[in-house]
Amino acid sequence: MKWKIILLISLIALLTGLLLFRTPKFPTFPSITGLFYKILSSQKLTDFNLYIDSIKTPQTFNLLNTTFIVDGICLTPINMGKVSIQLANLPCKIEMYSPFGIIKVVGKNIYVEATSPLIRINGIDYISSDKVVFELSVNSLYANVFAQSLSFRGFKGRFEKLLDNTISTIVHFPPCEGIELLDFSGALTIEEETVITGSARVSYWCENVKIKV
Repeated sequence: MKWKIILLISLIALLTGLLLFRTPKFPTFPSITGLFYKILSSQKLTDFNLYIDSIKTPQTFNLLNTTFIVDGICLTPINMGKVSIQLANLPCKIEMYSPFGIIKVVGKNIYVEATSPLIRINGIDYISSDKVVFELSVNSLYANVFAQSLSFRGFKGRFEKLLDNTISTIVHFPPCEGIELLDFSGALTIEEETVITGSARVSYWCENVKIKV
């Protein structure tokens, strides 16, 4: 009889221990970040051309690892590591091959901070791993770029939605007031007007109503 009592006590102790040390399970919910990402990614990328008379507020683009060519008037020396090329207030043409860095744009003024294994300045080649920094007033610019978020307001121009390389929709600014590009990848061209072409998640405002493309 004693062994039955001992066995019963042992079983009770074992069950008590399992209950005490069992990890409680709580209901799981998707994170706010996860929900936001799903909502954001649900909007499809749109191919487009965007024509702007001028970029009114500073916008930052990341340079894609291809070609960057700009021609204009240097506003500052071109600093390349410890080397300073004195071209301030002089005409300059700069080409960078496989650049990595940023370009900030306001109107026709740009600020560039990037590295490039080969830089051509006014026809002279420079091979350097140092960062190149300069500011320039643009006559013409072409660059392959990308940006997580761009927003343009108060400009004159038009947006063209492309479908199979054919214009399917045209939106004019004004009367519409502004446009937003998310996850943009494409090209930036600055001449008499600024042209942004590529793909992005596009929304624009007309009469203060936000419309997703």
